[in-house]
Amino acid sequence: MQPGDVRVFQRGKGNALVIGLGVWAKRSGKKHNGKWIDIHLAGPNDSLTTVTNNPKSKRYHRTFFRNLRRTLIQYECWSFGDEGLETESK
Repeated sequence: MQPGDVRVFQRGKGNALVIGLGVWAKRSGKKHNGKWIDIHLAGPNDSLTTVTNNPKSKRYHRTFFRNLRRTLIQYECWSFGDEGLETESK
């Protein structure tokens, strides 16, 4: 499966999708002096979005960032040590 691949399957009464997403993390740009981490998601139709651990950003979503961070750690794709750990608690 490659980023952007889509498979349709039946789930309950409606249809559902499995979507191949490219997921990676890198430091935020110069605007924030690299203080925050952005997790990027690339999907179908050249879609790209980010979620960040910067609570002042409109792209901040604590639980989404936390869950993606956990997945990146699980697959040894997280190179930021304990950074982002604050999203584990409220």
